Amino acid sequence: MVKRKKEVCPYCGKSFVYLSRHKCSIKEKVEGPTEEKSLTERRVERMEEKKKDYNRSLRKDEKLILELINREGEIFFKDLINISGKKRDELDQILDILLIQSKIKVKRELIEASWTKHIYAMEEIDVKLKETKVNKKEKSFIWKIFSRQPCFICPFRNKCNETNLDQFNPHHCPWLTEWIEESLQGKEYNINFDDIEAGLQEQ
Repeated sequence: MVKRKKEVCPYCGKSFVYLSRHKCSIKEKVEGPTEEKSLTERRVERMEEKKKDYNRSLRKDEKLILELINREGEIFFKDLINISGKKRDELDQILDILLIQSKIKVKRELIEASWTKHIYAMEEIDVKLKETKVNKKEKSFIWKIFSRQPCFICPFRNKCNETNLDQFNPHHCPWLTEWIEESLQGKEYNINFDDIEAGLQEQ
C-alpha cells in the first residue's frame, strides 16, 4: 500500500498527511480567524432571524414602547429615549422589531445639523366587509362580485392603455373615476355602455 505523502504547513513548518484538516494557530495570528460561514450562509441566517421576529409576539418592553409611540402619534428618537428611559442600543433593537412587524414607520430627518429618527404610529384602518349574495346563473354575476367595477364590462377595454393621450386611458377614465367616487360613498354604481357607445358613434 502506497503511503500518502505528507504536506508541510508553511506557517508552523509541521508535516501532516491531510494539511487541509490542520488548524494552525500561527496562521490564525497572521491572517486572522478563518470565516467558518460564507456570506450567503450568514445572509440566509439573518433572513431566518427576521422571519422569527416578524411572526413572534411582542415582549413587555416592546409593547410599552409601541404604546408610547401610539399615544404620541409621532416622536423623535431622542424624545422617546427620555420618555421611555431606555438606552440607545436597546431602543434601537425594539424599534427594529416594531418596524419588521409593520407596527410603526420611521424616517431619517436632519434636525439641527444631525440626523435623527422620526418615528410615526401606524394608523389603524377599520374595514367593514359587507356580505353580498350573488346568483351565478345570472350573466352579470362577475359584475356584481367585483362591486360593479366598470372595467369588467367595458366594451373599450381592448383599446384602453396608458399610451392614449385622452380617451380610453385608465389614468383618467371618467367611468372608473365615477365608480371610485360612488363606491367610497357606499353607493351602488351603474353604467349603461350601450348608450355610451351609441353616443360616441353619433359624434
